[in-house]
Amino acid sequence: MRPPVQLRIPLRPSRVASVSIGCMAAGSLGAWLTLSLPLVSDLIVAVVLAGWALHRIRLHGTRTLSCSVTELFVSTNALIVVRSRDGRLVAGHVRASTFVHPWFTSIVWRPDGARWSRSVPLLPDMMDIDDFRRLRVLLRYGRREETAAAPASHA
Repeated sequence: MRPPVQLRIPLRPSRVASVSIGCMAAGSLGAWLTLSLPLVSDLIVAVVLAGWALHRIRLHGTRTLSCSVTELFVSTNALIVVRSRDGRLVAGHVRASTFVHPWFTSIVWRPDGARWSRSVPLLPDMMDIDDFRRLRVLLRYGRREETAAAPASHA
């Protein structure tokens, strides 16, 4: 029996993610400002959205936070190992709610022994384009032990 294929993907900073997060924050602030509310609430929401956007840009766009994901190891049997910027390795399982699309992929995974799932948003400019294609194929057609039956016998 062959061992499962493992894909190693180092992640780079993403300009597309940074701009997208900034646009989402600006759009949310614009929608909030259309409401007729006191100026104090507008200022509070503006500060909160700016803080959220800065945190998310540092987490997913520039990858400068210590908890930012810098490398992924994904295998065909839905196992994943995530390396953060501070060097920690966390192993887990890829969940069925993972979203795979040519322009955006979101890996939903649950660390071993954890109660809640986590997600890793991925864009094409975060990695080599061939690695992005291989990852999408592996996530879409990889074998999940809890859903797949035993392989057919060729005897």
